[in-house]
Order: sequence, then structure tokens, then C-alpha cells
Amino acid sequence: MNKLGHLLLGAISGLVLIMLTNLKFNWFNFDGIMSVVFIIIIIYIYSLLCDIDAKSSTIVWTFIPIGLASAIFGFVINNQVYLLCGIGLIAITFVAAQFLSHRGFAHSILFGIVVSLPLIYVSYEYAALAFVCFYSHLAADGEYLKLT
Repeated sequence: MNKLGHLLLGAISGLVLIMLTNLKFNWFNFDGIMSVVFIIIIIYIYSLLCDIDAKSSTIVWTFIPIGLASAIFGFVINNQVYLLCGIGLIAITFVAAQFLSHRGFAHSILFGIVVSLPLIYVSYEYAALAFVCFYSHLAADGEYLKLT
């Protein structure tokens, strides 16, 4: 499946999760525009994140400029958090694209859990949304039950 297909399927899966959990559990309280922006960012990143193992993928070419901009911004304003996060994002993206085989570990449920779990520190709703969008990519690629 191509980038647009993965994004569309991720968005549909994410929106279905948001609607169902909002009706049943009152998740995803939309406090303002930043909540909506954060949801859009999660859907975009996690719908494409499986392909971090492909050098020419959209997610790689999204993360590299973001990491570079963050590192430069951190250097200019003398903020080590932005600087180190930017350098870390570039390094992780480079290593994944360079050394992971395509449709290997990055196309697994375990990887999806590992990359979605840190969002629990923001909210469990966002972590669940991230995993659902990630899993939609696996499902579209026919990797329904690939654990590692």
C-alpha cells in the first residue's frame, strides 16, 4: 500500500476509535485546537511509522528535517533539550533506515507497543490512538499477527 492509503486507513481507524471511545468512555475531551492538532500529528506519524526502516519513506524524510530544525533551534536558543531531542531523532531515524530490514522488526506488534507506550505519559487515550494507527499500517500490509 502507498503512503496515501496508509494515511487514509490510519485516519479512518483513528477516527473510529475516537468516536467509539468518546461515546462509551468519554475519552478525547477536545479542550482546544491543540488537542486536534496533536491528534492529527499522532495519526500522521503512527500511520507511517512502520516504514521507518525504508530509506526513501515519507516518515524518514519527515523526521530528518524535524530533527534538524529542532537541533538548530536548540543550538540557537541554547536549549539542550531541543538540541538533544533533534540529534536523537536524526540518529534513531538514520539507524532504523540504514540497518533495519524492510518489513522486519519495525513491522511488528511489539515495535508498535514500544513506540506507542511513551504517549501514556501524555494520556492513555493518545497511546491507544497511536497504537491503533500503527496497527492499521500492519493490517494493510498483511502483517496482522506479526509479533516480532
